[in-house]
Amino acid sequence: MSEKTIPAPLSGQEVKEALIDRISQALDKDCFLHPNAAYDFFTGKITLEVTLHDAGREDEIKMEQSVTAGETQPDAKKATVAIDLEKQPPNQVRVESGQPVPTDTGKKIKYARDKAAK
Repeated sequence: MSEKTIPAPLSGQEVKEALIDRISQALDKDCFLHPNAAYDFFTGKITLEVTLHDAGREDEIKMEQSVTAGETQPDAKKATVAIDLEKQPPNQVRVESGQPVPTDTGKKIKYARDKAAK
């Protein structure tokens, strides 16, 4: 039997997982962060601005976080990554971030990411 998917709103945890997935995908594309690289230190600044829509109300998250690990040096190379997030239906967000999709039977189906366009 084929289950019918339900476009249930995203939970806060699902939003966090989708954001982390998009950041991870962007970092995976950076040539400096391959598995064979070895760095003495890193330092960075993460800026996040997210607008959450909830039944006509919009909540905003704005944060800036600095991170440093190891002993820094002034001549370090810098890389910048920017990610724009477009409005998407909840189930499309779930599929694209590898999360299960709720169905009318109460089960959650995990679709392959490459089938997100269907």
